[in-house]
Amino acid sequence: MNCQVKDELVSQLIALNNKLNLLSPDLVHGDEERAEVQIQRENLYAEIKHHRARGHEGKPCPAARPDYASHL
Repeated sequence: MNCQVKDELVSQLIALNNKLNLLSPDLVHGDEERAEVQIQRENLYAEIKHHRARGHEGKPCPAARPDYASHL
């Protein structure tokens, strides 16, 4: 079963992961920008976890598979 909300949250997380990879310390970007993206990622992980647990009117997301849940 698919869940559009979960899919959108995961897409945002992928985009942030890609951005973090681009903000390599070898590039011009500073530690502050990397830290900001890391905080956004942590908040998104928490939002995904909450959605999986209670994102559908207080019920677990039907798209959250138990094997997938352990990876986030």
